[in-house]
Amino acid sequence: MLRGLDAAASGMIANQARQDALTNNLANVNTPGYKSDNSTFRTFPELLLERIRDTNSGVAGLPAFPGPKQTIGRISHGVYNQELVPNFIQGDVTETGKVLDVALVDEGLPTIVENGRQVQPRMFFAIQKPGENGQLQTYYTRSGNWSMNAQGQLTTIEGYPVLDINNQPINLRALLGNAPLNKSTLQLTPGGQLIAPGNPNAAPVQLGLYRVNNPAANLVKEADTTFRYSGNGAPTLYNPVNDISVAVKQGYVERSNVDAGRTMIDLMTVLRSYESNQRVLQAYDMTLQKLNEVGKI
Repeated sequence: MLRGLDAAASGMIANQARQDALTNNLANVNTPGYKSDNSTFRTFPELLLERIRDTNSGVAGLPAFPGPKQTIGRISHGVYNQELVPNFIQGDVTETGKVLDVALVDEGLPTIVENGRQVQPRMFFAIQKPGENGQLQTYYTRSGNWSMNAQGQLTTIEGYPVLDINNQPINLRALLGNAPLNKSTLQLTPGGQLIAPGNPNAAPVQLGLYRVNNPAANLVKEADTTFRYSGNGAPTLYNPVNDISVAVKQGYVERSNVDAGRTMIDLMTVLRSYESNQRVLQAYDMTLQKLNEVGKI
């Protein structure tokens, strides 16, 4: 009977973890470039039950059953939340008109087959931020609502430098010269090249754009909008010939891909499932109390 307690408790814990993921998605429904997390449930390994020592239990009073041991069946001890898998589907692209708002549009990238499965490649911006060891490392993001810091560097909304094609922070002030920052002095080509029409002596700067063929398998979410590459080698650098369907749009941002309506429905489903497991636990608790009372008599 206590196996039922384990199954109900594990169901409550798994539903709690899924609810945390859904509420985090809902909290980031307005975060540009945010990718929603999907939680995956998995059952614990099944156990094989067999009746053994039928003929010689060694306990006085127990009946003896002739013949070899017999298989009773299999039993599972409930489910657990295995992992959170980001959903990398493209979010809606919205026009803002801001000079440093940038959106990646890569819906035209063809799917590829990797390890026998069809996967959808995605493009990402490269940024620089401290890693777990405190050293500056390259991370990847789809968030493109950027700004210029006091040193003239192009940074994310969190203050991390946006990298160029050589993995170096981009110095907008060096590109602009003494010109003010606006849409006429700083322009972005669809291929991701920053140019300053008013400063002909400044060389264009190519944004660091990278293609990850299987982002669900090779990217680990480090924060709400940044990812660490965990695959072999490094992501593929943007190639204007091979990635002709990719476009970088200035004055636009990619919105979060969270479906608020669907998330609310999922939250209610999780709540119902949690309550069902809770009632199972209460039923077991009441039964154990009755058994305890009978034992006292």
